Parts: sequence; structure tokens; C-alpha cells
Amino acid sequence: MSVPTSNPGPIADVYPGLRVVDSAGEDVGTVADVRTGDAVLDDNGPEDRGGLDDLLGSVMDAVTTGEGLAESDRERLQRLGYVRIDGVGFLSGSRYAAADDIAVVEDDVVHLSVKGSHLVG
Repeated sequence: MSVPTSNPGPIADVYPGLRVVDSAGEDVGTVADVRTGDAVLDDNGPEDRGGLDDLLGSVMDAVTTGEGLAESDRERLQRLGYVRIDGVGFLSGSRYAAADDIAVVEDDVVHLSVKGSHLVG
């Protein structure tokens, strides 16, 4: 008997340092952190990625406490998983793409299915 496994989708191929472009091909920034969502929880909690446990914990704290995010956005990111993107430019700050905003990861580039202006953060 086989046990079904959840498929996290393209977010499984994302790691810190990858370049991120939106659906129009515009540069959005660079992946800072990745967190899988509650849909793929195991007994140890959310999967930390990229060897940045302290930083990921801080980011998750910011997302779970809702700092700077609407409650509906925070809940969606927690449930689906997210990528924190260091935006382009000096004052751009961090933005978040939910796992379902990722169309594909090819040639070390994360291609989003949405425009950069639709990202939260």
C-alpha cells in the first residue's frame, strides 16, 4: 500500500540567492528565504530551507505576528508557504510571494505567475 505524498510544487526548487522575475519578466529581486506551508507540515513543524534557521525563524515570526501584513495575507502565506524576496533598489524592502504565485523555476530564476505589484510586503 502506498502512502500519498504532498507535492509542494515549484517552491520545492527554490533556494536563497535565486533571481526572481514577475509574470512580465521584470526583475523583482533575490530570494532571501523559503518556507513551505502548513499543507506540508511534518511532526517537526514547517520545513526550514537554505541553512538559515535563525533568519527563517525571524521571518516566520514577522509573518506569523502579522507585522506589516494584512491578516488574510499572513494566513495565506502560512498555509501555502512563501518566498521572501529582497527587492530591487535601495528602498524596496522585502516582499513575499506565496507558493502558488510561483509558475516555474528554470535556470536559477524563479518565474512568478503574478506581476511584482501584486506581491505583499
